[in-house]
Amino acid sequence: MLTFRKSSPLVILLFFSFLSFLVFANTASAAPAEEYIKLGAQAAEQGDYEKAAAAFRLAAKADPESAAAFYNLGVAYQKLGMPPQAEESYLEAIRLKPDYTGSYLNLGTVLNEQGRYEEAVDILQKGLAVDPRNAALYYNLGNALEKLGNDARALESFQKVCELAPEFPDAWHRSGVILGRMKRYEEAISHYRKALELDPKLDSSLFNLAAALGSTGDWEGQAQTTEKLLKRRPDLALGWYNLGVARWRLGQIPEATAAFRKATELDPGYAYAWNNLSQCLTQTGKYVDAVVTARKAVELEPGLVAAWNSLGLAAIGAEDLGAAEDAYTKALKLLPDSPEAHFGLGLISVLRGNRQGALDRIEILEKLQSPLAEQLRKQIGG
Repeated sequence: MLTFRKSSPLVILLFFSFLSFLVFANTASAAPAEEYIKLGAQAAEQGDYEKAAAAFRLAAKADPESAAAFYNLGVAYQKLGMPPQAEESYLEAIRLKPDYTGSYLNLGTVLNEQGRYEEAVDILQKGLAVDPRNAALYYNLGNALEKLGNDARALESFQKVCELAPEFPDAWHRSGVILGRMKRYEEAISHYRKALELDPKLDSSLFNLAAALGSTGDWEGQAQTTEKLLKRRPDLALGWYNLGVARWRLGQIPEATAAFRKATELDPGYAYAWNNLSQCLTQTGKYVDAVVTARKAVELEPGLVAAWNSLGLAAIGAEDLGAAEDAYTKALKLLPDSPEAHFGLGLISVLRGNRQGALDRIEILEKLQSPLAEQLRKQIGG
């Protein structure tokens, strides 16, 4: 059986960030503060955030009641990679002007980037209380909730973005990711397709669409979608791996072999690709090559049970029963209930003329309720 590596899907983690600079005046001391804000904005436009921060600090000193000064100072600190100072500035901006959602949005981003997701959820929800139709706040809220493992609420947030800002492809993509995790594959597929309709170059959606199609049993769809991705990303080892899985599922072993081999060329440390390549080589009778590739897989990942089983099967084909027995024994040390390993050891017993040894393995397989028990029974003729 081919192995599937569980890996994080390619994901675009794009936070809405309202990092523009504001000028609004409410106090008698606003005139000098406004001038400093303008100077800071000019410096920021030139990429000089140190100078911008200095100007915004002067603005805040000139008018301590200027929410714009503190907001813009938070933006500058954020650009300078100074999250504690940015947080303090945004909190002051919120205190001074609680109806301005940009402060909540950017503060939520700062908290998200520090891994303070619960605090981010709290501040973003406060922003939504001010503006319940702010798509950017919902998007960042979805990211924070997803990081907290609350997929249901995260999906609600991303779906709200799809409703409020239907032309934003990333919201459709993020919804698709969560729907996929929930095994709601058909819905995930429709969301990925919508994301690609809005942005045909969104490779993360194309990659995940292929995986979702495979999850519904549409292996041809997975293969074709992956091939489309590989035209743009021919260096993507995981893409070639997934193409190999799809082609193998379709019974197209030569094509699967070529895809897995390409994956190993691009990523020589990809144990799963080496293992699946070994499986394909065994199926085509290239047992010696299959042994070599399976050994590569177990060298890279000694705990990969499937690779030890692949090595055992390839070694049987190469008529090296000692090596096969050793491989299956190691598989059972890692996973005592591995049906493939028990079957392999039973097959070795058959080849050695040890009928009782084979019967013992059949008994174990029957306890495991594995269909391999019947296959092994056929090997001993009853």
